[in-house]
Amino acid sequence: MVLREQIAKKIGQYLIPAIIISFMVITWLDPGFLEVWEAKTLDFRFLIRGRITPDPRIVIVAIDEKSIQELGRWPWSRDTMAALLEKIAAFSPKVVAFDILFSEKEAETATLPHPLSLDRKAVSLSEADRRFQSAITAAGNVILSVAFDVPITTDQSKKQAFFGEVPSYLRNFSYSRVRQTPLGKVVPPIQAAGVLPPLRDFIEASAGLGHVYAIPDRDTVLRREFVWLKYQGDYYPPLALQAARIYLGLSEMEVELRLGEGVRLGSVHIPTDERGRMLINYHGKEETFPYYSASDVWHGRIAASKFSDKLVLIGTSALSTFDHVITPFSNAMPGVEKNASVADSILTQRFLHRTDIMKGIDLLFLLLIGLLLWRYLPRLHAVGGFFLASSLFVAHLMVATFLFIRWGTWIYIFHPLGAIAVSYVGFTVYQYYSEEKKAKEIQRMFSSYVSPRIVKEMIKNPELAKLGGRREEVTILFSDIRSFTHFCEKHSPADVVELLNEYLGAMTDVVFRWEGTLDKFVGDAVMVFWGAPTPQEDHAERAIRCALHMRKKLTELQEKWRSEGREPLDIGIGINTGTVIVGNMGAEGKKMDYTVIGDPVNLAARVESLTRKYDYPLIITENTYDRVKEIIETHHLGHLPSREADRTGVKKLGRISISRLDDVTVKGREQSVAIYGIVGIVRERA
Repeated sequence: MVLREQIAKKIGQYLIPAIIISFMVITWLDPGFLEVWEAKTLDFRFLIRGRITPDPRIVIVAIDEKSIQELGRWPWSRDTMAALLEKIAAFSPKVVAFDILFSEKEAETATLPHPLSLDRKAVSLSEADRRFQSAITAAGNVILSVAFDVPITTDQSKKQAFFGEVPSYLRNFSYSRVRQTPLGKVVPPIQAAGVLPPLRDFIEASAGLGHVYAIPDRDTVLRREFVWLKYQGDYYPPLALQAARIYLGLSEMEVELRLGEGVRLGSVHIPTDERGRMLINYHGKEETFPYYSASDVWHGRIAASKFSDKLVLIGTSALSTFDHVITPFSNAMPGVEKNASVADSILTQRFLHRTDIMKGIDLLFLLLIGLLLWRYLPRLHAVGGFFLASSLFVAHLMVATFLFIRWGTWIYIFHPLGAIAVSYVGFTVYQYYSEEKKAKEIQRMFSSYVSPRIVKEMIKNPELAKLGGRREEVTILFSDIRSFTHFCEKHSPADVVELLNEYLGAMTDVVFRWEGTLDKFVGDAVMVFWGAPTPQEDHAERAIRCALHMRKKLTELQEKWRSEGREPLDIGIGINTGTVIVGNMGAEGKKMDYTVIGDPVNLAARVESLTRKYDYPLIITENTYDRVKEIIETHHLGHLPSREADRTGVKKLGRISISRLDDVTVKGREQSVAIYGIVGIVRERA
């Protein structure tokens, strides 16, 4: 039994680390296993942080519902776009970035009214293309968008150039300086299968070119910007990065792509993950950045100061243009504002960080949480374990939220939460079944020893039922039937067994009534002790009162037996108190008994045998008497003076009178011990 408990304890100790390690392994084998849920915790931190003030150097010109209503349906003529660009360029912005594709020529045969002509004279669309090209050239700071096709499939045979071959002039806008992936970070980059560039004339007139490829996470929320995309051996930057580069006045040679780490933009380091993705630091809901309607700009309703020395992003916001993304703050943010958020992070260096250091912090927190759970959870019940697990999670949540708000650091929340939850639930289930098994074992072992109330107490506090040997002070009671051998000779075996069973059953009820531990029946003898397995401060008093109750019960049985014409039995009881070894003893797996051993046990048995010599049915030793003498009062006999009463040494325990009998030396002991006989018997305590 002890061996089984030790094995169960070891299992409990190692169960939590095993659960956490398994959880970590599963997560690492499948990074997307909890990716969506972890990303939701990032959204939660955005909401807790709330809106932050955007960089005032960035403004958005939006092609909104008002613009479409005033200037016509979308898409607009290149002539209209040229006029819009000319208006903006006249306000002297530092950079103008179009989050709009200009990849197709307008039909040469079609004609539309010139948007700026009062007489609405027909103008050729080919002329509109040339005018837009001239507007780009005149501005000298225009960044255009390029679209890449990135197939979902990993099958190389299906990665065809859907949009055709890459033009040679497109390569002029790829990263000029590329540092290869460091050892240990060999991660396949995101590769495009095709490209849809702007018209060549537009590209040659522009100051830069940036991709607008974006793909949301599994839950459709867009959280990352691809800082580089690989296409036919070259790496291309995004629109927002190109706009920030021009705004900072940096040449292409002052930009270095560091695969697996990020991009060095002058003195600014843009952190990314191994695949070149930068976390987007959204500032709030849509229109957190300053928005100006394109129609207001086109009609001259906006002051020039709104655009002077600014980074101007031009894009669509009207719902009919379908250029909207889902963010932690919004379900319909215009894509152009996403680019504004990326550019803001670069200009202000307000980046979100999720690097190898963060992964190390995650591991550290997991190990710390695992250590605390391993150390304390096995010692707690379900409620205490719940509060421990909850406290650890709340503490980790607060630390993670603080790090995000203060430094933009993203450490995982859901992974530790999962580890805590799985550990708590797993260990609680294990503990439940383990305790249930232990409770059944305790009930099986002790139900025949002690009262049901004590069994319940031990089940609630299993440490009380430790089966390993330990030293305890207990009070031992021995009871034996007088002249039982002679009785057996005179009666048939059936009569002896019937009478003995009735007697032992009645005595067992009395023992359990006084919450004693029934050690054993040895033939007609009964051995009982108090003080174990549950502590009982009044074990000596309980033993005496149980003995008196046994005597009273025997008197009732004697009257019954006489009325039935049977020969009554009589008993002698001896009680002693002392320190013994108590525990489960016997042969492991065969026969085990919860018992007490030691000299005090032998003395109790010897004292019981003295009941015949001194003709007292109940004798206790001075060891037991010393434990109860504080509740004993002097009992005066009749009219005798007090000194005579003192000389007689007659005492009273409640309504129980006892008397000192003698100092005796019993067999097996060299030292004498005083013994006391019970004089009177009264009604037992309720």
